[in-house]
Amino acid sequence: MSRPTRGRIVTLEHGAGPIAVPAGELAYVLFRRDGRVVSRLVVEGPATVSEPDASIAPPSPPVLPASAVSIVIATRDRPEELAACLAALRAHASDALEVIVCDSASSDAGAVRLAAARGAASLVRCERPGLSLARNTGAGGARAEVVAFLDDDCRVEPGWLAGIRGGFEDERVAAVTGSYIPAELDHEAQLLFLRYAHMDRRGLERRRFSLGSRESLHWPLDAWRMGSGGNLAVRADALRRAGGFRLDLGLGTPGQGGEDLFLLWSIVRDGADVVYRPDAMVSHRHHRDVASLHRVLSGYGSGHAAYLAAARTSGASRLRTSLYAASVLYDRGKRAAGALLTGDLARLALVGRETHGLLFGGRA
Repeated sequence: MSRPTRGRIVTLEHGAGPIAVPAGELAYVLFRRDGRVVSRLVVEGPATVSEPDASIAPPSPPVLPASAVSIVIATRDRPEELAACLAALRAHASDALEVIVCDSASSDAGAVRLAAARGAASLVRCERPGLSLARNTGAGGARAEVVAFLDDDCRVEPGWLAGIRGGFEDERVAAVTGSYIPAELDHEAQLLFLRYAHMDRRGLERRRFSLGSRESLHWPLDAWRMGSGGNLAVRADALRRAGGFRLDLGLGTPGQGGEDLFLLWSIVRDGADVVYRPDAMVSHRHHRDVASLHRVLSGYGSGHAAYLAAARTSGASRLRTSLYAASVLYDRGKRAAGALLTGDLARLALVGRETHGLLFGGRA
């Protein structure tokens, strides 16, 4: 089966007429109104694209003032990405209370310091690497009621901060997650990632997650449904009660991830709610080379398994976590079979990397 060999991001004004996507191309089409994304579509050519019926709801009045939000960005050895992240915040979220950069033991501390200063952000540094440690350190110095976490390779879209603020609908909401779009589709690895696990699967509708919502047979262990840590805001008091992000999970640990899943699971397990807001949107630069993408997928699998191991030590039933882990492996087995049947060896390799992480991440 032929696969797209090139990609592009197409931006159209809301209500624009159809466009043609030629054969061999994958188009990520964004429809905007007043700068904000209102609907999106992923299309493999040849095809003619019209705006989909499903769209992001108009912005609701933010419940919290902008001064109630502090923004924390953990970074390590990516000063150029950090500078772009901070530039987007200055353009679209300048009314937040504060922006804090936590340098996670970067080798060139001066470059990170310069990027933070140019971006009008305060800076703290951890001499020991680790994503959870960096996030917790940054949050420890935050002054606002809500701490919003961003990855340094994310750039906020117009309306992101309003979406975050609007998600805290009442006191039961302890966390708000946002959506992702790709920042570029210029490399084979980025096309492959979009076809394998593009980040917009959570859809365009606002959702509220609670312990009683019964999202699935395995709920709330399948915490990935709620969002991820690269675009996540948490009430400061809820973060303190949870003990922050677990230091034995996340990048910089043998488990390589799972810290955000554990935090979201803990919030819902303890009776609070999480709200997903598609209008709290960021663009994310996916990895540009296949080798890096393989490492990322292996880390996803390892982090998922490490999260489940941590959940068991925190009271989750061994039977339930084992059944959920089996369901995840079954899903990856179906993906592998589909890739094999269609001759999609690149996709098969990604499934293999993630599955390997799933099988051995818990031990790590």
